[in-house]
Amino acid sequence: MFLSRLLRALGVVGLLCGLGVAIAAPAGASGMRGHGSWHGPYPPPNGTGTVIDAMSTAAYGSVLVVGGTGPLANVPLYDITSDANGMYGCTTTPEPTFEGTITCTGPESDFLNGVPTDEWPALTTTGPPVAGPGVNRYLLGSVWRPGIGDQVTYAGHPLYLFDPPSSPFVPAGEGFFETVLDLPPWHGLWNLVSSQWGQQATGAATIETETLPNGNTAVAAETYENVVPGGVAVTAYTFSRDGYWGAQCNGPCAVTWIPVLTSGPPQVAGGITAKDVGVIRRWDGTFQVTYKGMPLYLYSSEEAVFSAGQPQTTGTVGNGNGLRGPYGGTFSIEYPS
Repeated sequence: MFLSRLLRALGVVGLLCGLGVAIAAPAGASGMRGHGSWHGPYPPPNGTGTVIDAMSTAAYGSVLVVGGTGPLANVPLYDITSDANGMYGCTTTPEPTFEGTITCTGPESDFLNGVPTDEWPALTTTGPPVAGPGVNRYLLGSVWRPGIGDQVTYAGHPLYLFDPPSSPFVPAGEGFFETVLDLPPWHGLWNLVSSQWGQQATGAATIETETLPNGNTAVAAETYENVVPGGVAVTAYTFSRDGYWGAQCNGPCAVTWIPVLTSGPPQVAGGITAKDVGVIRRWDGTFQVTYKGMPLYLYSSEEAVFSAGQPQTTGTVGNGNGLRGPYGGTFSIEYPS
């Protein structure tokens, strides 16, 4: 079922239902206040709720997976950047996409019973979730969501299912970037979840070039690296307010403009010079990729380039160029020199 839904979401290998990159939300953030009730942290693991385990991986560090011995055991868990500031980017609202009408999420029971329209089923629990080895029980909680039930949270971030376990560990949902129609319009980036602090576990970012619709070459971040050979190039932006004091796009700004994060030395490809790429440490302890000293971002309403009814992998539209930030400043496309 996991594989068939994954193939439905992608169409065929090499075609996508979105784009992809990463952001980490602050560790210890609250639950989705105003859209459910926060039920954590919980006492030591002695209940009957859903078990969450940690899996050690070479590329992503220690990440959250479903524990126990049931049909979901060892399935990787994800969160999305647009679930933030008391709002949900991933909802049960049906949306007409280029692949048909789908919902971002629904109850875990729908998924197990073969309901095919939920792209990212919510991980639910019938009691206080239980921390397995390597999981911080103080970060575990749940939030009640109508039409879903009690969804498990970690550091306040709702957790979702996507693909089955594999050996070696290759999480297909890592780095999905879903933006605006005709793509699934969840306006966020999906990533694995670090078991240590609950931040997104992105692996090493790759900075490359893309071809814009006008033929110009621009700096881009590679996404969908576990699904599409060579990944998908997505337009990268810099923010005019960033500079000596580091990245100034935080909070609500970082939901619309998603920082390009890395959990290892960033890689370069396709016309990018390694000396131009670096990292800075953000206020929440995550590391953001820079180009010529300026932090890079993705636009959460980025438009894909379609051809023959399918999104292309060589670049996006760059429709965020020149837009103002919420507190002033301008976001601009970067061009390699």
